Amino acid sequence: MANEITKILDTITPEQYTKYTNWYAEQHSAFIQSGILVPTPTLDQMIVAGGLLVTMPEWSKTALVDQVLEEDTALETGKTSARKQVAPVLYRGTGAAYTDLAAIVSGSNPATQILNDFGVYTIESDQEILQAIIKALFAKGTGQNKGALADTHVSDQSTSKNPVICPEMVIDARSILGTSRSKLSVIAMHSKVKAELEKQNTQTKHFIPASDSKSGFDTYLGMRVVEDDALLPDANGIYDTYLYATGAFGRNTATPTDMVTYEPDRDKAKGNNMLYVRRARVIHPFGLAFENDQVSGLTPTNSDLALPKNWKKVREDKKIGLVCLRHKISADLEEVTPPAEG
Repeated sequence: MANEITKILDTITPEQYTKYTNWYAEQHSAFIQSGILVPTPTLDQMIVAGGLLVTMPEWSKTALVDQVLEEDTALETGKTSARKQVAPVLYRGTGAAYTDLAAIVSGSNPATQILNDFGVYTIESDQEILQAIIKALFAKGTGQNKGALADTHVSDQSTSKNPVICPEMVIDARSILGTSRSKLSVIAMHSKVKAELEKQNTQTKHFIPASDSKSGFDTYLGMRVVEDDALLPDANGIYDTYLYATGAFGRNTATPTDMVTYEPDRDKAKGNNMLYVRRARVIHPFGLAFENDQVSGLTPTNSDLALPKNWKKVREDKKIGLVCLRHKISADLEEVTPPAEG
């Protein structure tokens, strides 16, 4: 058995591992398929070059003023300023020990099964990073404990007379971006929130299930629905539902020159087979910069990413495609019923 396990692990090359896990994420991650997470070609080169941070120039809107043409009067020139989007390169890894692979080896393709396990790990890791960043950006609080988007991109309806999510709430939340609201194409919610909207659908008809949708996926008010049970309510039963523009986050994975992404090993004395995998990636909300104000080690942990003090805005509000809607659901309220349309 040990020899068989060793052969299986040795048949997978680092290149195959990287290619397969990237493919797996693209095929199975709702956040990638919906367009929330998108690759940025220039970031690959920066990651390969190594370093702890990558910088993307961000130009503010040029101040242009309409001027009346007059003889011998020079036109004044508007100015623009350069800002920087800064993202941390996240160096992460994990390991697995295989001492009893009977269940896997008995399968038709054990190498694929092992790769699938790490593919799932990649997706879950991406989502944990995304949620940590979102937590920081929309954090309640004051001073350094307040999220960079807490004052400008949040519609808090949790204390309204009827705090149950409804079409009007979502429309109001979307209007935070003004004329840029049409860019919000994805709505991410907890499964109980989705159930709430499905129950309301007998009256509102705003929720279209994948089976009835020409697009092949669930939509609500024209936005693609992403179901995510990591979006748990707080102690007061308040849910955060998020509206995303396509490409709200950049996601890039590349391999620095000296990094070994896939490395099998064997403890012959104990008959144990170990497998170590490593990744270098960037997951970054466009329009913001990582301040690196408080980091636990050489590179940030998810807890560091979740600290509001580590983020600041570098774009004007309408160009940041993220909105948070805070609300409740009727199942948690005894006296409040789902709102009817109109």
